[in-house]
Amino acid sequence: MENNTDITPRQTNISPVVWFLGIGLVIALIAIFVFNVAVGTVAYYGLFAFMMGSHFFMHGSHGGHGGHQHNPEPNAVESNKDEHSKHTGGCH
Repeated sequence: MENNTDITPRQTNISPVVWFLGIGLVIALIAIFVFNVAVGTVAYYGLFAFMMGSHFFMHGSHGGHGGHQHNPEPNAVESNKDEHSKHTGGCH
């Protein structure tokens, strides 16, 4: 009887958020040590970039609201008033 063992190493999946944070850290360290930018300036712009980036992740599911179409008929009955509450993720 033959035993088949897998000798290939398993690949790990690294989240894109970890990649972005790692690249941001490398850029910050290069700015501080190579270009002699003040640590406070790097921290300020890093915080700003973090807030903007987290805002994009927070509102990530808001791109495709399929149920928010304007109905041109004035007497048309709306089928579900809670259509907006079906989406997942996002900030609210």
